[in-house]
Amino acid sequence: MQRRNFPSILLFGFGLALALSLLFNGYLLYEQSHQRNLYEYELGTISHPTDLDLVFWQQQLSDCKRANQQKDSLIHRLEQAPNAPPEQAITAQHKSSN
Repeated sequence: MQRRNFPSILLFGFGLALALSLLFNGYLLYEQSHQRNLYEYELGTISHPTDLDLVFWQQQLSDCKRANQQKDSLIHRLEQAPNAPPEQAITAQHKSSN
């Protein structure tokens, strides 16, 4: 009886995908802990870890709010001249303000 060889290329592909996935997840964990350590250093020593978590998430929330406000501002400016190409919209805004 002859034994069939399992396709080694599939095993190699799965192994490579697993290794890359582990490396990527390790990198993400490293970045997250590095960012957390920076916030901890900036805030000094905090007595309770829950305080650090709260400050960390509040910082992320304020960053998200700031980014959303910038996006909303850009959307609002683009809504001013909905059908005009960007160059004509800028010209129309300058003429209407004069």
